[in-house]
Amino acid sequence: MKISVIVPIYNTKEYIRECLDSLVFQTLDELEIIAVDDGSTDGTTDIIKEYAEKYPEKIKAFFKENGGQADARNLGIAHANGEYLGFVDSDDWVNPEMYLEMYEKAKEEDADIVICDTTDHYPSRDVYHHASCFTDKFTVTPSACNKIFKREFVGDIRFPIGLWYEDFEFTTKNLMLTEKISVIHKGFYHCHCREVSTMTNNNSQKNLDMITVINNLLDFANQNSLQEKYKDTFEYLHIDHILISTINRLQAQKNKNKKMVIKTMRKVVRERYPRFYKGEIFGNMPRNRKIIAFLNYIGLSCISKMILDIKAARR
Repeated sequence: MKISVIVPIYNTKEYIRECLDSLVFQTLDELEIIAVDDGSTDGTTDIIKEYAEKYPEKIKAFFKENGGQADARNLGIAHANGEYLGFVDSDDWVNPEMYLEMYEKAKEEDADIVICDTTDHYPSRDVYHHASCFTDKFTVTPSACNKIFKREFVGDIRFPIGLWYEDFEFTTKNLMLTEKISVIHKGFYHCHCREVSTMTNNNSQKNLDMITVINNLLDFANQNSLQEKYKDTFEYLHIDHILISTINRLQAQKNKNKKMVIKTMRKVVRERYPRFYKGEIFGNMPRNRKIIAFLNYIGLSCISKMILDIKAARR
């Protein structure tokens, strides 16, 4: 088997047919679809069973009690037979040639990871992301879905159960262990952008999981004697993922706990990198991101939000 595509599924009745159709009709012959129903209650389960019966040679279906996306993905990895692993969210879909071209690229360049571009589909607009274009591997989108990973290379790495940002942890751990990364500059992966996603959810306190995930990554680096090699990388991750992205996300929320969570985020960066704004990592960041990072650092994330809102309105 060349590729195992793992699909964690929970209550996506409206989207699951489009998702599974895009996988069943892939141009890569040796591909298995591992559909993991994570305790759906909206009728999605019946659709999965229908597809598994219709395409028994392609779909392996598993049904479990609800345990979250990471738990479902980990179950899929345990049952995967493919040389490479792919991940597709059940409310998304992919181009029919995606896995053939990514597998061919992986074999041609002996890659541990292959990355492609993505498109976000909003109700009123589409946004194309050049995810395959980067100068530093740690600036790539941490999503597992626009990538394939060599199964042997992944080894025992799994998604952390019960945490938000589980893709960030899984993908970053794998990125730490290899330079054999290939890219395809094509928008194979398509994402339905819904209000219930992690990126738009109004649960402020769960954003603290970002701190836990980065601490897990620090532990992983120490366990693999990579702490010195990635010393600058961790400074960048603290600035970019905690001080900028997560605080910006929190500032846009209406949750009464967001101020407390933002304060905690700022405190973590202050304690670990008290003068980061005088360092090389900060100095090499784009001017706009430096402005937002510094404003958030000194407690003016409300002004950051105003600036970002103005930029969004102009677009």
